[in-house]
Amino acid sequence: MDYLTWLQDSALGTWVAGSIWGYPIVLACHALGMAVVAGTVTMICIRILGFARAVPLTLFARLSAIAWAGLVLNIVTGLALFSGDPVKFFYHPVFWIKISLITMGAVLLWLVVRALRNAAAMPEAGPDTPAGAKLVAGCSLAFWAGAIIAGRLIAYIEFGNGM
Repeated sequence: MDYLTWLQDSALGTWVAGSIWGYPIVLACHALGMAVVAGTVTMICIRILGFARAVPLTLFARLSAIAWAGLVLNIVTGLALFSGDPVKFFYHPVFWIKISLITMGAVLLWLVVRALRNAAAMPEAGPDTPAGAKLVAGCSLAFWAGAIIAGRLIAYIEFGNGM
């Protein structure tokens, strides 16, 4: 608890929570990072699921760097947003659902990218695409969509100290 109070009282926490521009700037950057991650992950996963078969899967491995850059931007801006009201977020169950979904989504992204870089492990998506690859792609889409929804719900679901 002392760490959370320290974080909230830090220069970053004070700027995010107290300045007219802090929160909107950080939130806008967070939204851009989210769009990058969600967009690239969606393109990769729907390709694995069999859409846009004319585009070689190996090309999507190059997109992974963009997805990781978006995730790094989201982590940095997410920590900044967290610093604005860490006590609220730390004790909010939807926050931890969001963090769990992001973690699972990142692990699946890593697995998908690893498979894409090894063309033998990931044949061109089509009717013969391994069911496991399609399952990973579908779960990845669900995790990232869930993380976005959970992030929005944090703003609208009040969770009191009494829990």
